[in-house]
Amino acid sequence: MAVFRILEATARPGAIGRLSELLVQQEQDVVANAPGIVFAQSLRSGDSVLAVSSWRSVDDMQRYLDQPVTSAFYQALPELLMGVPSVRTFEVIGANGWGPS
Repeated sequence: MAVFRILEATARPGAIGRLSELLVQQEQDVVANAPGIVFAQSLRSGDSVLAVSSWRSVDDMQRYLDQPVTSAFYQALPELLMGVPSVRTFEVIGANGWGPS
């Protein structure tokens, strides 16, 4: 079953540039090349960021999360963020997502 992973966070004052660079680097260098990735996008609004990824399956997403490079990414976040990021995983309901079933 397809899943979406959504990370939402707020940058510390003065850190939005570094946070944005880190998100884009992870998206382009790691997520885009991960087996099972369907879609990934990083978004910014002021000091808030949203990183969205879609995976063919929970197993594909978990393989990405288990990589050392992904652990390093998550370990780099706290110094750039206000508080703890919200990270949620959603399963796609319905056969096709948007559009008629």
